[in-house]
Amino acid sequence: MTTAVPSRAWTITISSPTGRPLLTCSECSQPNPMTGMPRATEVLQHLARHVLESRLPPHLRTCQCRERSCAWDRRQAPCAGALRLVLIRADQGRTWHLADTCVACATAIPQAAAVREPPVPSSVRPGAQLPGSVCMPEEPGEWVESL
Repeated sequence: MTTAVPSRAWTITISSPTGRPLLTCSECSQPNPMTGMPRATEVLQHLARHVLESRLPPHLRTCQCRERSCAWDRRQAPCAGALRLVLIRADQGRTWHLADTCVACATAIPQAAAVREPPVPSSVRPGAQLPGSVCMPEEPGEWVESL
């Protein structure tokens, strides 16, 4: 039996099909209606929760740009370098991606910035697989502010 490894890539799209802002996440089952236009901090907090819920050991992570045929950077070159967590802002702030990418892809993606990984809770030994409930604080706090 083969177990699927979760990808660490999320996309948030902000739209207003009915005139009311709607935040749609690639991971969440339902779009989130907003009372006003979502601020960048709301988008970042939402993405941060997904990162905290989906910790993976480094050997299981892959370049998500390559997994999408390099659609984010449109270059035709192989992946190279270590993996980084990258925040991408596209469509004038209406689309946000947070994903693992290799250094080569990360440097070629417009409007992308490498962000540091969230800290591992001190009660968990390094390298351990963390269930979402262990590493999912109510508010991601300082780490989100560093995004």
